[in-house]
Amino acid sequence: MAGKAYLVGSGQDSVLETVAARVLGELRAGGKAQPRVAISYAPVHGDAKGTRFMSGRMPRLFPGAALEAFDAGGDRAIVERADLVFVSGGDPTLGAKRMNETGAAEWVRAAHARGVPVMGVSAGSIVLGAWWADWAEDEEDGDAQAGGAAKNEGEAGREATLVACVGAVARHVFDTHNEEDDWDELRAVADLVRRQEPGGEAVFLGIPTGGAVVFDGAGGMEVVGNSPYRLR
Repeated sequence: MAGKAYLVGSGQDSVLETVAARVLGELRAGGKAQPRVAISYAPVHGDAKGTRFMSGRMPRLFPGAALEAFDAGGDRAIVERADLVFVSGGDPTLGAKRMNETGAAEWVRAAHARGVPVMGVSAGSIVLGAWWADWAEDEEDGDAQAGGAAKNEGEAGREATLVACVGAVARHVFDTHNEEDDWDELRAVADLVRRQEPGGEAVFLGIPTGGAVVFDGAGGMEVVGNSPYRLR
């Protein structure tokens, strides 16, 4: 049976710490006195400041755990021996592309399929789903990261293409903490999936600030904190 998937909407509230403590407790109850946590910083790849910020939180989230970062090449062994795989926040488009390019997405899918739990926060939660999008930059915000400040295609007048994510939670597409914009990016990605993947059914969920969702190995979903938005 596949492992659980813990997807947190935002790292700016107490839900992240609550879910991390729950995961750590479950691992220790299962006999892992010092769990091995494999961490992907792919969503902040190339951003030294962002990586320092994300990595600085890990010891506080998982006290007493053995923390190992993975990216490419020989790092596959880190994922294969992990008790938990964690994907950081940042830019979901960058994270998905980086994990696919390095082969890390395949390693995480294989680990999850054999029962290893996965966890993501913000962009990391998006990356653990099936799809996201890459929005073309325009002249006004050419320096903005796609997937961060991106708006939907209709509002911004920009074209977008689908980007395959890790797909640990199959046939699900996630967005996070975008409730103030009425989940416009989620709607744009849903439109792309429906047009470019005919016949492919997917569930589109927005995980809000103050919320998280937990999927068990059989596909059941538990809500933690604020309820997710389900696009119909």
